[in-house]
Amino acid sequence: MKKRHFGLAVCVLPALYLLLSPVYALLNYDLFAAEAPHFVRYVVIPGLLAACFLVLGLFARPNLSILAGVCGSSILLGLFLFEAMHTVTAVSVRLGMFGQLSEAQAETLRRNDNMVPGFTLRYLNRVSGTDELPEALLSGFPAAEVVLCTSGDGVVSYTADRYGFNNPDDLYDDPLDLMLLGDSFVEGFCLPPGDDLASQLRAGGIRTASIGIRGNGPLTELAALGRFGEILRPRRVMMVFFEGNDWENLERELAVPWLRTALSPDADFGLQSAVQNAMRQARSILTEHRNAAVTSVDLLTRTALFRNFVALQQTLTRLGLVYPKITPSNPEFRRILHRAKQLTESWGGSFTLVYVPRIDRFMGPFSSDRPFDPLRIKVLGAAAAEGIEVIDLNPAIRAQADPLLMYAPDAHFSRTGAEFAASEILRRVGAATPGSRQLPGQVVENE
Repeated sequence: MKKRHFGLAVCVLPALYLLLSPVYALLNYDLFAAEAPHFVRYVVIPGLLAACFLVLGLFARPNLSILAGVCGSSILLGLFLFEAMHTVTAVSVRLGMFGQLSEAQAETLRRNDNMVPGFTLRYLNRVSGTDELPEALLSGFPAAEVVLCTSGDGVVSYTADRYGFNNPDDLYDDPLDLMLLGDSFVEGFCLPPGDDLASQLRAGGIRTASIGIRGNGPLTELAALGRFGEILRPRRVMMVFFEGNDWENLERELAVPWLRTALSPDADFGLQSAVQNAMRQARSILTEHRNAAVTSVDLLTRTALFRNFVALQQTLTRLGLVYPKITPSNPEFRRILHRAKQLTESWGGSFTLVYVPRIDRFMGPFSSDRPFDPLRIKVLGAAAAEGIEVIDLNPAIRAQADPLLMYAPDAHFSRTGAEFAASEILRRVGAATPGSRQLPGQVVENE
């Protein structure tokens, strides 16, 4: 009888863990169970495995139930140890992304009155009390030294241009060839000056302005285009869409009433000169909080670190078994593309969408595009419906011998990735851009 109870106990342990997946999926049905592939992945498969362990524990011979339970529990323990190892590494990376400072770095920040920690426009507008689009902060702080991240090598930062973006200020002395709209991938997250995407494009001979701030989504980027596009009037505008979070960012943006007005054909995007008081107020608040310590508690409150640990997210990602959430339809994205194209063409420019895949696509022996493609299909389909050219980086990165070299540990572009993305953009548009030059060994296609 004791062997029977022991066998049942060790079988129940993995069974209960496996049952967490269908319970969580059904509680979040629209995100994890509403479509057949997700229902199979999150409900059917773990549910059947859990049932097998319970049946073995209840009805199999004691020796067999003990063997199955011990094997299952041992495998589960091993997976959690593997997850813990990678979570420890992820914690240090995330703390650097949040701007955790060593004592020496904190002292440097305190001494430099011109240095500001990283920020999102959503945060700046929240602390400024923005309630109308013309009053919104749609850029960073001119001439400020902005912290991108921290690492063992020190603080990675850039000096913002006259509009508050990561560009050399003399860029605007001549007409622009290209304006890049985007989030941290365009801002150049954790890349030293000169290594980011816009810098790589400038090195390729295209006068490129990075109009990107971390945390931006497509609607904020449309608003930035509305305000700065008419001022800068670039020959080309490219919206860089990152599949890792831009769709979710868009959902949050659409919930902000004043930001939704950017979709209106007669939207007033405001003048940069009219938001100087709000900008000074936001910078003052940001400066007050710049010396606040970043701790592990921030990871628990600002990220899904604990949930991901329980879900063995790092382990499944490295095996290539991660399955993203269901992508809900969002017709407003097509309206954003339509309006962005319309604005760009108003001064004779052309509009292009650049699609950046997430690193998860390329990790593990079982990696596949299939779980990630529903979003890609929606995004590329919206662009096609509006007659917008797309530069899809996914097949180009997939074709590389080691796609992971394109990404840094923080899942943004590495220097190699930014250089590669720039070469793909130059390959598509370089020859058509006046004043541009071809990269050595580069084959240019006119499309």
